[in-house]
Amino acid sequence: MKVLAGIVLLIGGVIAPLVMLLWLSGRLNRKPAPRPVEVTLLLAFNGVLPVAAIIEGLRLLSARVGASPVLRIVVITAGLASVVLLVALVISTAMARQIGEKDGG
Repeated sequence: MKVLAGIVLLIGGVIAPLVMLLWLSGRLNRKPAPRPVEVTLLLAFNGVLPVAAIIEGLRLLSARVGASPVLRIVVITAGLASVVLLVALVISTAMARQIGEKDGG
């Protein structure tokens, strides 16, 4: 089960950024375009989350890599950074919607 989870995390960590960039490309062509803050948060999230997924996948696949305390700290840090970026993105989007509703848009 550990090996399967490691493989899924590795594949997800490689595919997810590509899918997110394709989605963002389509989103930038629609009106209203996302604000620069939202694009920045999305791109940062797109960079941090795959790092956590790929390293965790490697940790699950290899006992030697999994024993490294440095990689454990990197995974925890990248995971926490992903959560912080996701929360910031949700708050930013919610604030933009509230401002848009107040302006009559």
